[in-house]
Amino acid sequence: MKVWMAILIGILCWQSSVWAVCPAWSPARAQEEISRLQQQIKQWDDDYWKEGKSEVEDGVYDQLSARLTQWQRCFGSEPRDVMMPPLNGAVMHPVAHTGVRKMVDKNALSLWMRERSDLWVQPKVDGVAVTLVYRDGKLNKAISRGNGLKGEDWTQKVSLISAVPQTVSGPLANSTLQGEIFLQREGHIQQQMGGINARAKVAG
Repeated sequence: MKVWMAILIGILCWQSSVWAVCPAWSPARAQEEISRLQQQIKQWDDDYWKEGKSEVEDGVYDQLSARLTQWQRCFGSEPRDVMMPPLNGAVMHPVAHTGVRKMVDKNALSLWMRERSDLWVQPKVDGVAVTLVYRDGKLNKAISRGNGLKGEDWTQKVSLISAVPQTVSGPLANSTLQGEIFLQREGHIQQQMGGINARAKVAG
């Protein structure tokens, strides 16, 4: 399965560099290629949102998602935003747990940065998103990201993680914190070594 996936990614990325414009496909071929890429992206989305697994590098995912949008526009199909799959979580987030908007390239990032003077830059942490709710200084609820509006109740599991404070004081005594739970590895450099399924282990 992983070998087939690697071959597919290689082919699609090669196609992306070759076809900067619309490929010369018949309608039937176009439908086949679009459907195949849609299914692969959907599988990656399901793995990420439901299982907490990232089976593809972010850069490759972004590139192939952009390629899908281009193909859809080339052949008269309306591009659709990636929809988060429905989850079983029933706990409402006090504040919607949204993601961040990515810049499409370095030029877009440079333009965005020039318009701001109060930037704070930090390393990207590749973990599992969670909302922590504190009431009267105690951890009241831990909620998985889910679909951003509702998630699963992770309170019992998170209470076993020593790095997550069970009590807080001061301004945090009644607060809602959103961040990521991640697995710290000694000497690990993700850009070189990948995630090694660390996110999946955290989600478990």
